[in-house]
Amino acid sequence: MGDDLASGFRDVDRAADFATFADCLTLVDSIPFFAACKRDSYGLLGAGPGRRILDVGCGLGDDASALARLAAPGGSAVGVDSSRAMIEAARARHGEVEGLTFEVADAAALPFDDASFDACRIDRVLQHVADPGPVVREMARVLRPGGVLVAYDNDWETLTVDAPDRATTRTVLNAWCDRFPSGWIGRRMVPLFLDAGLADVEAEPRTLVLRDLEPADRLYRFFATVDMLVESGTLGREDAERWSESLRAADRAGRFFCSYTGFLVRGTRPGEAPAGAAGEVAR
Repeated sequence: MGDDLASGFRDVDRAADFATFADCLTLVDSIPFFAACKRDSYGLLGAGPGRRILDVGCGLGDDASALARLAAPGGSAVGVDSSRAMIEAARARHGEVEGLTFEVADAAALPFDDASFDACRIDRVLQHVADPGPVVREMARVLRPGGVLVAYDNDWETLTVDAPDRATTRTVLNAWCDRFPSGWIGRRMVPLFLDAGLADVEAEPRTLVLRDLEPADRLYRFFATVDMLVESGTLGREDAERWSESLRAADRAGRFFCSYTGFLVRGTRPGEAPAGAAGEVAR
Protein backbone atom coordinates (compact mmCIF):
# COMPACT_ATOMS: atom_id res chain seq x y z
CA MET A 1 0.00 0.00 0.00
CA GLY A 2 3.00 2.30 -0.36
CA ASP A 3 3.21 4.95 2.35
CA ASP A 4 0.27 3.51 4.26
CA LEU A 5 -1.92 6.13 5.93
CA ALA A 6 -3.00 3.72 8.67
CA SER A 7 0.44 2.71 9.89
CA GLY A 8 2.83 5.19 8.27
CA PHE A 9 2.15 8.23 10.47
CA ARG A 10 4.27 6.58 13.17
CA ASP A 11 7.41 7.48 11.23
CA VAL A 12 6.71 10.11 8.59
CA ASP A 13 10.36 11.08 8.35
CA ARG A 14 11.23 7.65 6.97
CA ALA A 15 8.43 7.65 4.41
CA ALA A 16 9.23 7.58 0.71
CA ASP A 17 6.83 10.46 0.01
CA PHE A 18 6.15 13.10 2.67
CA ALA A 19 3.47 14.62 0.41
CA THR A 20 1.26 11.55 0.92
CA PHE A 21 0.86 12.41 4.59
CA ALA A 22 0.70 16.18 4.14
CA ASP A 23 -2.04 15.72 1.52
CA CYS A 24 -3.98 13.47 3.90
CA LEU A 25 -3.94 16.16 6.60
CA THR A 26 -5.02 18.79 4.07
CA LEU A 27 -7.87 16.56 2.88
CA VAL A 28 -9.16 16.00 6.41
CA ASP A 29 -9.01 19.72 7.18
CA SER A 30 -11.07 20.47 4.05
CA ILE A 31 -14.02 18.33 5.19
CA PRO A 32 -16.65 20.36 7.10
CA PHE A 33 -17.25 17.54 9.60
CA PHE A 34 -13.64 17.62 10.80
CA ALA A 35 -13.48 21.42 10.68
CA ALA A 36 -16.46 21.52 13.06
CA CYS A 37 -14.79 18.98 15.39
CA LYS A 38 -11.71 21.18 15.50
CA ARG A 39 -13.70 24.33 16.30
CA ASP A 40 -15.53 22.51 19.06
CA SER A 41 -12.26 21.26 20.50
CA TYR A 42 -11.00 24.84 20.71
CA GLY A 43 -14.13 25.75 22.67
CA LEU A 44 -13.75 22.82 25.06
CA LEU A 45 -10.18 23.93 25.70
CA GLY A 46 -11.35 27.38 26.69
CA ALA A 47 -8.96 28.80 24.10
CA GLY A 48 -8.89 32.54 24.70
CA PRO A 49 -6.67 35.53 25.49
CA GLY A 50 -3.85 34.86 27.91
CA ARG A 51 -3.98 31.08 27.71
CA ARG A 52 -0.88 28.92 27.17
CA ILE A 53 -1.91 25.99 24.97
CA LEU A 54 -0.09 22.86 23.80
CA ASP A 55 -1.04 21.09 20.55
CA VAL A 56 0.43 17.56 20.50
CA GLY A 57 1.01 15.93 17.13
CA CYS A 58 0.53 19.28 15.43
CA GLY A 59 1.34 18.10 11.90
CA LEU A 60 1.37 21.03 9.48
CA GLY A 61 0.58 23.43 12.33
CA ASP A 62 -2.78 24.77 11.19
CA ASP A 63 -4.54 24.06 14.48
CA ALA A 64 -1.65 25.39 16.58
CA SER A 65 -1.76 28.56 14.50
CA ALA A 66 -5.50 28.95 15.12
CA LEU A 67 -4.96 28.41 18.85
CA ALA A 68 -2.20 31.02 19.00
CA ARG A 69 -4.50 33.56 17.41
CA LEU A 70 -7.26 32.73 19.89
CA ALA A 71 -4.79 33.04 22.80
CA ALA A 72 -3.76 36.56 21.78
CA PRO A 73 -3.18 38.95 23.36
CA GLY A 74 -1.00 37.72 26.15
CA GLY A 75 -1.16 34.00 25.46
CA SER A 76 0.77 31.51 23.37
CA ALA A 77 0.59 28.15 21.65
CA VAL A 78 3.21 25.46 21.21
CA GLY A 79 2.92 22.77 18.54
CA VAL A 80 4.94 19.56 18.89
CA ASP A 81 5.34 16.64 16.54
CA SER A 82 7.69 13.67 16.38
CA SER A 83 8.28 14.33 12.68
CA ARG A 84 11.00 16.84 11.85
CA ALA A 85 9.55 17.18 8.34
CA MET A 86 6.14 18.13 9.78
CA ILE A 87 7.69 20.69 12.13
CA GLU A 88 9.72 22.23 9.29
CA ALA A 89 6.56 22.46 7.17
CA ALA A 90 4.64 24.00 10.11
CA ARG A 91 7.32 26.63 10.65
CA ALA A 92 7.31 27.48 6.94
CA ARG A 93 3.51 27.86 6.92
CA HIS A 94 3.01 29.68 10.22
CA GLY A 95 6.37 31.08 11.30
CA GLU A 96 5.12 34.66 11.39
CA VAL A 97 2.24 34.02 13.80
CA GLU A 98 2.82 35.87 17.06
CA GLY A 99 3.02 33.74 20.18
CA LEU A 100 3.43 30.49 18.24
CA THR A 101 6.39 28.09 18.43
CA PHE A 102 7.02 24.59 17.11
CA GLU A 103 9.27 21.85 18.50
CA VAL A 104 10.20 18.30 17.54
CA ALA A 105 9.23 16.18 20.52
CA ASP A 106 8.20 12.69 21.58
CA ALA A 107 4.62 12.87 22.84
CA ALA A 108 5.44 10.24 25.49
CA ALA A 109 8.33 12.35 26.86
CA LEU A 110 7.31 15.99 26.47
CA PRO A 111 10.17 18.49 27.02
CA PHE A 112 8.16 20.75 29.34
CA ASP A 113 7.97 21.27 33.09
CA ASP A 114 5.09 20.00 35.17
CA ALA A 115 2.04 22.27 35.23
CA SER A 116 3.27 24.54 32.43
CA PHE A 117 0.14 24.76 30.22
CA ASP A 118 -3.43 25.89 30.76
CA ALA A 119 -4.77 23.54 28.10
CA CYS A 120 -3.59 20.70 25.89
CA ARG A 121 -5.08 19.25 22.73
CA ILE A 122 -4.43 16.14 20.62
CA ASP A 123 -6.33 15.41 17.41
CA ARG A 124 -6.32 12.04 15.58
CA VAL A 125 -2.84 11.22 16.85
CA LEU A 126 -3.40 8.54 19.49
CA GLN A 127 -4.65 6.11 16.82
CA HIS A 128 -1.07 6.05 15.52
CA VAL A 129 0.47 5.23 18.94
CA ALA A 130 0.79 1.58 19.93
CA ASP A 131 0.83 2.44 23.65
CA PRO A 132 -1.17 5.66 24.10
CA GLY A 133 -1.26 5.56 27.92
CA PRO A 134 2.11 7.28 28.45
CA VAL A 135 1.13 10.02 25.99
CA VAL A 136 -2.07 10.79 27.87
CA ARG A 137 -0.19 10.79 31.19
CA GLU A 138 2.42 13.18 29.80
CA MET A 139 -0.24 15.60 28.60
CA ALA A 140 -1.91 15.47 32.01
CA ARG A 141 1.46 16.07 33.70
CA VAL A 142 2.13 19.35 31.86
CA LEU A 143 -1.32 20.74 32.69
CA ARG A 144 -1.70 23.24 35.50
CA PRO A 145 -4.30 22.50 38.19
CA GLY A 146 -7.66 23.18 36.59
CA GLY A 147 -6.11 22.74 33.14
CA VAL A 148 -8.03 21.03 30.38
CA LEU A 149 -7.09 18.16 28.07
CA VAL A 150 -9.14 17.64 24.90
CA ALA A 151 -8.69 14.75 22.48
CA TYR A 152 -10.46 13.74 19.31
CA ASP A 153 -9.87 10.34 17.80
CA ASN A 154 -11.39 7.55 15.79
CA ASP A 155 -12.79 4.15 16.65
CA TRP A 156 -12.16 2.25 13.43
CA GLU A 157 -14.34 -0.69 14.46
CA THR A 158 -17.28 1.68 13.86
CA LEU A 159 -16.46 2.09 10.15
CA THR A 160 -19.37 0.86 8.01
CA VAL A 161 -19.98 0.53 4.29
CA ASP A 162 -23.08 -0.93 2.68
CA ALA A 163 -22.07 -3.85 0.46
CA PRO A 164 -23.90 -7.11 -0.32
CA ASP A 165 -21.05 -9.49 0.65
CA ARG A 166 -20.95 -9.38 4.45
CA ALA A 167 -17.97 -11.67 4.87
CA THR A 168 -15.76 -9.70 2.48
CA THR A 169 -16.95 -6.40 3.96
CA ARG A 170 -15.98 -7.55 7.44
CA THR A 171 -12.60 -8.74 6.20
CA VAL A 172 -11.85 -5.41 4.51
CA LEU A 173 -13.02 -3.20 7.36
CA ASN A 174 -11.26 -5.27 10.03
CA ALA A 175 -8.05 -5.16 8.02
CA TRP A 176 -8.24 -1.36 7.83
CA CYS A 177 -8.92 -1.08 11.58
CA ASP A 178 -6.11 -3.43 12.50
CA ARG A 179 -3.49 -1.59 10.43
CA PHE A 180 -3.68 1.25 12.96
CA PRO A 181 -1.48 0.77 16.04
CA SER A 182 -4.52 1.73 18.16
CA GLY A 183 -7.55 1.18 15.97
CA TRP A 184 -9.87 1.05 19.00
CA ILE A 185 -8.60 4.25 20.60
CA GLY A 186 -12.00 5.95 20.41
CA ARG A 187 -13.47 3.64 23.03
CA ARG A 188 -10.29 3.65 25.12
CA MET A 189 -9.83 7.37 25.68
CA VAL A 190 -12.17 7.77 28.65
CA PRO A 191 -10.40 5.01 30.65
CA LEU A 192 -7.01 6.43 29.65
CA PHE A 193 -8.03 9.91 30.83
CA LEU A 194 -9.18 8.45 34.16
CA ASP A 195 -5.97 6.42 34.51
CA ALA A 196 -4.01 9.66 34.03
CA GLY A 197 -5.79 11.20 37.03
CA LEU A 198 -8.05 13.53 35.07
CA ALA A 199 -11.46 14.46 36.47
CA ASP A 200 -14.85 15.42 35.03
CA VAL A 201 -14.14 13.28 31.97
CA GLU A 202 -16.80 13.52 29.28
CA ALA A 203 -17.01 11.98 25.82
CA GLU A 204 -19.17 12.93 22.85
CA PRO A 205 -19.54 10.74 19.75
CA ARG A 206 -19.29 12.35 16.32
CA THR A 207 -20.50 10.40 13.28
CA LEU A 208 -19.55 11.20 9.69
CA VAL A 209 -21.81 9.89 6.92
CA LEU A 210 -20.51 9.91 3.35
CA ARG A 211 -22.73 9.25 0.32
CA ASP A 212 -20.02 9.55 -2.35
CA LEU A 213 -17.44 6.85 -2.98
CA GLU A 214 -14.56 9.09 -4.10
CA PRO A 215 -14.01 11.02 -0.82
CA ALA A 216 -14.79 7.88 1.20
CA ASP A 217 -12.10 5.92 -0.61
CA ARG A 218 -9.61 8.77 -0.20
CA LEU A 219 -10.24 8.68 3.55
CA TYR A 220 -10.68 4.96 4.17
CA ARG A 221 -8.64 3.39 1.33
CA PHE A 222 -11.17 0.67 0.50
CA PHE A 223 -9.62 -0.33 -2.82
CA ALA A 224 -6.02 -0.19 -1.59
CA THR A 225 -7.00 -2.38 1.36
CA VAL A 226 -8.67 -4.90 -0.95
CA ASP A 227 -5.55 -5.01 -3.12
CA MET A 228 -3.40 -5.61 -0.05
CA LEU A 229 -5.65 -8.49 1.04
CA VAL A 230 -5.44 -10.08 -2.40
CA GLU A 231 -1.65 -9.76 -2.42
CA SER A 232 -1.45 -11.43 1.00
CA GLY A 233 -3.74 -14.27 -0.07
CA THR A 234 -6.45 -13.31 2.44
CA LEU A 235 -9.01 -12.59 -0.30
CA GLY A 236 -9.43 -14.20 -3.69
CA ARG A 237 -9.14 -11.96 -6.72
CA GLU A 238 -12.69 -12.65 -7.94
CA ASP A 239 -14.27 -11.94 -4.55
CA ALA A 240 -12.24 -8.74 -4.23
CA GLU A 241 -13.19 -7.50 -7.69
CA ARG A 242 -16.85 -8.34 -7.10
CA TRP A 243 -16.82 -6.45 -3.80
CA SER A 244 -15.09 -3.41 -5.29
CA GLU A 245 -17.51 -3.32 -8.20
CA SER A 246 -20.46 -3.44 -5.78
CA LEU A 247 -19.25 -0.17 -4.23
CA ARG A 248 -18.83 1.43 -7.66
CA ALA A 249 -22.28 0.25 -8.75
CA ALA A 250 -23.89 1.63 -5.59
CA ASP A 251 -22.14 4.94 -6.18
CA ARG A 252 -23.32 5.14 -9.81
CA ALA A 253 -26.88 4.48 -8.63
CA GLY A 254 -26.70 7.14 -5.91
CA ARG A 255 -27.01 4.46 -3.22
CA PHE A 256 -23.51 4.43 -1.73
CA PHE A 257 -23.40 4.72 2.06
CA CYS A 258 -20.62 4.60 4.63
CA SER A 259 -20.12 6.02 8.10
CA TYR A 260 -17.68 6.11 10.97
CA THR A 261 -17.71 7.45 14.53
CA GLY A 262 -15.03 9.36 16.40
CA PHE A 263 -15.07 10.68 19.96
CA LEU A 264 -14.36 14.13 21.38
CA VAL A 265 -13.17 13.70 24.97
CA ARG A 266 -12.49 16.35 27.62
CA GLY A 267 -10.93 16.01 31.07
CA THR A 268 -9.60 18.38 33.75
CA ARG A 269 -6.52 18.14 35.95
CA PRO A 270 -7.78 18.25 39.55
CA GLY A 271 -7.04 21.36 41.55
CA GLU A 272 -8.06 24.97 41.50
CA ALA A 273 -7.06 27.02 38.48
CA PRO A 274 -5.06 30.19 39.23
CA ALA A 275 -7.07 33.39 39.31
CA GLY A 276 -7.62 34.81 35.84
CA ALA A 277 -6.49 31.63 34.06
CA ALA A 278 -9.86 30.54 32.72
CA GLY A 279 -9.76 32.57 29.52
CA GLU A 280 -12.64 33.09 27.14
CA VAL A 281 -14.30 30.09 25.51
CA ALA A 282 -13.90 30.15 21.74
CA ARG A 283 -16.97 29.19 19.74
